Amino acid sequence: QLLNTKIRWTKDRGTSDFVDPVPPNMDKRQTAAGNMIDWLGDNAKQVDAGEIEAIFKSQYPVLLEDEKVELAFKSGRDTKCFTNRRILFVDVKGLMGKKIEFLTVPYSSIHGYFVQTAGALDRDTELRLYTNMIGELYQMNQDFRNGKANLWSIQKVLCNHVLGEDEEPLPGIESYQGHQDSTGGLFGLITGLRFNNRPIDSVAMDEALHHDPPILQGSERVEMAFQGHRDIAIFTTKRLLTIDKKGLVGKRVEYFSIPWEKFVAFGIRSAGYMIDFDTEVQLYTEMGFYPGEPGSAGDENNPPTPPIPARPEESCFELDFNKNAVDIYKLKLYLSQRIMKGSKIAPGAPIDVEALTVASPDPKGFERLFQWLGGDQRELDPNELDAEFHNNTKILLDDEKVMMAFKAGRDLTLFTNLRIMMLDTQGLVGCKVEYTSVPYRSIHAYTVETAGMWDRDSELYLYTRNRWHLAKISMDFRSGKTDIMQIQKLLSGFVIGLPSDPKISYGPKNYANHERNSVGMNSLAVAFFDNSKEVEVGELDAKFHSEIPILLDEEKILRAFCQARDMFLFTNRRLLIVDTKGMTGQRVNYRSIPWKYVDGFEFETAGHMDRDAEIYCFTTISDIKNDGIPRSVSLLRTKQSILVKTTDIYEIGKLILEHTAFGEKPDDVVPEFDIIVEAEESPI
Repeated sequence: QLLNTKIRWTKDRGTSDFVDPVPPNMDKRQTAAGNMIDWLGDNAKQVDAGEIEAIFKSQYPVLLEDEKVELAFKSGRDTKCFTNRRILFVDVKGLMGKKIEFLTVPYSSIHGYFVQTAGALDRDTELRLYTNMIGELYQMNQDFRNGKANLWSIQKVLCNHVLGEDEEPLPGIESYQGHQDSTGGLFGLITGLRFNNRPIDSVAMDEALHHDPPILQGSERVEMAFQGHRDIAIFTTKRLLTIDKKGLVGKRVEYFSIPWEKFVAFGIRSAGYMIDFDTEVQLYTEMGFYPGEPGSAGDENNPPTPPIPARPEESCFELDFNKNAVDIYKLKLYLSQRIMKGSKIAPGAPIDVEALTVASPDPKGFERLFQWLGGDQRELDPNELDAEFHNNTKILLDDEKVMMAFKAGRDLTLFTNLRIMMLDTQGLVGCKVEYTSVPYRSIHAYTVETAGMWDRDSELYLYTRNRWHLAKISMDFRSGKTDIMQIQKLLSGFVIGLPSDPKISYGPKNYANHERNSVGMNSLAVAFFDNSKEVEVGELDAKFHSEIPILLDEEKILRAFCQARDMFLFTNRRLLIVDTKGMTGQRVNYRSIPWKYVDGFEFETAGHMDRDAEIYCFTTISDIKNDGIPRSVSLLRTKQSILVKTTDIYEIGKLILEHTAFGEKPDDVVPEFDIIVEAEESPI
């Protein structure tokens, strides 16, 4: 009950549909053999929600006073409840049933879900929930006894609490009402055999999915619909809905829903020149992937087995569209309008929407070769590209402005006021172009690295919560031709800036490296003592506002620590880690971790013989541990050792506590509750 009062429950933001709580087929009894099969298969049946609510408010008081059980199911001794706040899994353990586990999953933790009907020979329907958690709670499955659970009521409960606000249909979307495919000729036959998605009548799909089966909410509308062979992809005002028919007869149907607000980024790859007939769409999420399995060498009794590569699964949805039937630019504009909405809601600090880069001359000779081999980007005039992508190649939103533009070979990178867009030109002819868009709201950390003495490039790294290809995004910029600190300041404004901040101003461009700190005796000490010492913040605060212009105007360094040539700076907006590399110290890595993406921390005091204490920050940033087979991606954890002779570790813990995003309390009153030590019998 105490935890119930501290959790930030998601409030319903859209128009909720009525959910019928009455269990179906209550008058039909099942045989003993059928009950045994369902028990072995963990097939749940629907039960009276009012009775379950009474149990969990009286004898097992785990629900809030105003919490209502909307649907309830039982499988053996276990119970699953869908309330107006959460999904509650009750697992009764042991022979006596006195050990009971109550697992709460808030609706805000659900990033995707599907319901699946029973097949021709099946006894059960299925529900699967996907979260962005790592571990066994990444997905949760539950089978339901066919005919004893209302699958569409489950679907409606999830729609009411997961999908979010009502949205009006976007203007100018073609409905293809009464559309019939033109599949004549050789190319029509080939594209049909490849099962690429092609447009179908969205008006007819909207009518069907509101009634038979009732998948859509009453306030939800189908905007675009596409069909491959038997599968269908639906773009509605609230979500992406995929319909996958399984089996020979297609009676088992999977309805997979992902709300638009849960997508991290998206990409579109245009078709190639000759025999490539499909346009590909990638939709990136925070959900998981299949890591793959390493192969084995085999022995005298077992043959060798090849490795199984990793697959994106739910971390990246890939859809293929018929290039002759789908306009790639209209599709990209549509996805931009739906997925980019979050960046408009949280715009960051006020920034003048103006051009920040200038066109540099084309490199020649060996300079051009080195730039092409290294992928080093040089500045372009953003105004020209802004006009191109608004007027001719219409892929930018009306209120979107290109502020920075860079080019490396045939590839482009654009920094707009809403996102970072990367254009990757592929193939000899260059007809195949991949457009990848990453909204600023999806960037959870970022790093800029200045060029070293012998380097030709400075670098930018972006970190997201996606666990597939966009977990870490790397970009190289041409040294001496790009102001990497200006890029850093732009990112800081959008990622850690606040609307109440003063308007961000940019000084004159500085293409030189900003710091040089060569190796000395103090630096060599880090090889023996991996700890940091607190230093005064006054000079450092001035230095990182002017000489090294990283901090925002409203940003202040609160505590600072030096570890040989490296530094840990605690500001009021982020944890800034400065890592100096190389013998000359000219290559410096500045990593910014916003406090709003630090979800927890831990500190350990020094022992009797220790010189230092440790402090750890746990973040929501994907951290690639192994990019091979099996692929491993966890969440970033930072570590810092602090000399306790000069610093009170409890003060640092308090500083992090004051700046991390723990969420607001729903109310200030802690309810009174009784602790039940032991129940005589379990009514569950």
